[in-house]
Amino acid sequence: MVFNSGTYIFFLVITLAIYYSLSRLRNGLPYQNAFLLFASYFFYGWWDWIFLGLIFVSTIVDYVCARVIASTEGASRRIGLIVSIVINLGILGIFKYYDFFIGSLVDSVHAFAPGFFPQGKETLLLRVVLPVGISFYTFQTMSYTIDVYRRVIPAERNFLDFALFVCFFPQLVAGPIERAGDLLPQLKSARVLDMKMIERAGWLLLLGFFMKVYVADNLDPLVNKVFLPGREAYLRAPEMAGGHGAFQVLLACLAFAFQIYCDFAGYSSIALGSAALMGVRLSQNFNTPEFANNPSDLFKRWHITLSRWVMDYIYIPLGGSRMGALFKYRNLLITFLLMGLWHGANWTFVLWGLYLGIWLVLHDMLQTRLPAVPDLWPQYIRLPLKALKKGAVFSAFALTAVFFRAYDTDHSLLLLKSLVDGPYQLYGRVQGVEDAATYLRSLLAIILPIVLIDWMHYRKNSVFWIFSTTTRVRILIYLYMILAIVVSGVWGRDVIYFAF
Repeated sequence: MVFNSGTYIFFLVITLAIYYSLSRLRNGLPYQNAFLLFASYFFYGWWDWIFLGLIFVSTIVDYVCARVIASTEGASRRIGLIVSIVINLGILGIFKYYDFFIGSLVDSVHAFAPGFFPQGKETLLLRVVLPVGISFYTFQTMSYTIDVYRRVIPAERNFLDFALFVCFFPQLVAGPIERAGDLLPQLKSARVLDMKMIERAGWLLLLGFFMKVYVADNLDPLVNKVFLPGREAYLRAPEMAGGHGAFQVLLACLAFAFQIYCDFAGYSSIALGSAALMGVRLSQNFNTPEFANNPSDLFKRWHITLSRWVMDYIYIPLGGSRMGALFKYRNLLITFLLMGLWHGANWTFVLWGLYLGIWLVLHDMLQTRLPAVPDLWPQYIRLPLKALKKGAVFSAFALTAVFFRAYDTDHSLLLLKSLVDGPYQLYGRVQGVEDAATYLRSLLAIILPIVLIDWMHYRKNSVFWIFSTTTRVRILIYLYMILAIVVSGVWGRDVIYFAF
């Protein structure tokens, strides 16, 4: 069940009606939580009930391990943590990475000993379907047991509340990745809904649907003109993946950056709005990344809960920046390589992570040497220069699409070759794609509204900037967004991050 569907809207309305009916019961909180747990399992089981077994395993393992960790000392505590991590990463590894590593191993062996695996790798691959959201809820439950081990939080005794923390449906399949210290206390206390929260929830839902069904899903055809609509199309005609003009590839990368941003941030906004209607505040996952000042600032604004997770549980345990510059850069590269692997079992994601890691290292090395815009310069000079800087940062990030959006490393090389070889021309079709000037106009027509909305968010430093405007302006903005969703929205498409 996807948020951007009539089925979900119907499900949410029915869920809210029953949820608030239960609140009228004496001591209704346990009944509300039990119902939310059932609704969350139903929501996830809508895709495939069989994968609920994996959530049950993660829930039971981490509940028991955390209780062991909290009630014992010495080796038993460490064993409890190790068991939790091994089982969680084992499940994730089998379903997400087994085929990747086995396939890569067999290909490497074949390079030196062609007859070593006479039947190739086909008989060794599992070819299992990746369960939706497995990376998100696995990281969420792992952070819980690690925090209990670090004595940051106590172990949860109520199994029902803990199970709801693991699979609370608004953030189950695509985040945000919540910490137990933030979400569990909310689930264990009575939730109060007031008009201000309803108003804010309504804005988050409207913004989320606008970003997802209008911006992201209307950008998809533009992106597909260069990147092709699917792996099957690429394998069927790989020659169509290359020979594009450099400007077309650059614009397609920019289009994909906005597509995945609005796709994921829009879905996260719907999650926040849905949770808010139940009196639960989830963590902000995106904060106007197109206005970042540098790569470090970008990752404080993009997929914030994942960035925070890898910093707290990978980068800092590796030593962070405490051991000097050389170790700091090593830790950054390791962290971003692992972040790349988290996104997918493909060498393109490893290259994506390596690109980002090197970018951050180079920025850290050069930031003190880069010229700053003097405060004494007049505003009409400073503002365009700052805008150019922000545009350059987001464009450098958008270029990672040649790895992230590519189907394999050969596809990435074809796109990079187009960037280097050209042709560099604004007019004239290249490889069946319209001229760059027309492509740019089509792109701007879709992304300019969300850029303006995010600009207000950036200026006011709040996603709820809309409530500081006049009633007339607010109504006009609402009407425009609703009209765009109804007239031009594309409904029912999966979220890109479901693949991760």
